[in-house]
Amino acid sequence: MVVRRGSHLPQQESLSGFEPRSQTDRLFFCLFPPAAVGEAIAVESDGLRAEHSLTGRSIETARLHLTLHHLGDHVDAREDIVQAASGAASRIDLAPFEIILSSASSFAGREGNHPCVLQGGEARQPVHALWRELSNQLMAAGLGRYLKREFTPHVTLLYDKRVLPAQSIDPISWTVRDFSLVRSLLGQSRHQLLGTWPLRGKGVDASG
Repeated sequence: MVVRRGSHLPQQESLSGFEPRSQTDRLFFCLFPPAAVGEAIAVESDGLRAEHSLTGRSIETARLHLTLHHLGDHVDAREDIVQAASGAASRIDLAPFEIILSSASSFAGREGNHPCVLQGGEARQPVHALWRELSNQLMAAGLGRYLKREFTPHVTLLYDKRVLPAQSIDPISWTVRDFSLVRSLLGQSRHQLLGTWPLRGKGVDASG
């Protein structure tokens, strides 16, 4: 039997004839755009859908976000992970920074389910400093098994069977002043905000 990294075997295995329970909760850190920026992203999504005959349903404006770290899919709420992640977030000491979305494209996905996204250009953006510092704090909190080594900042607009060709868009930007921990209820298209932490530090190092 192959056990995926981050799986919690006692919760997933069938024991004494009982069927394994389905995963219900997804935990992740993310950036939410301000309301006006979310509306601008939604308008861009509608334009891309019309121009390229995309049929996937656009993600609701209130749920648009840029993921920093995914902390796994779980059976029921994992208060141990939430507490450890919240403690890690409270130790971040970085200043607000600007993020710019300047291109649209598709990521490779399951057949017929390609994520269509907005992302920045080739240059490394200051958001990498937040991702890196949060990575360090999450590892120190014992959550390193959930972390990825690569980070491509993006906002997912929808999922579609068509592949959206890479293209430039009129830049959409905002000043990031906080980041959040979210519980997503799988299969329900619902987000529960678990905590938000302001950026109040003196500066960031966006290099490296």
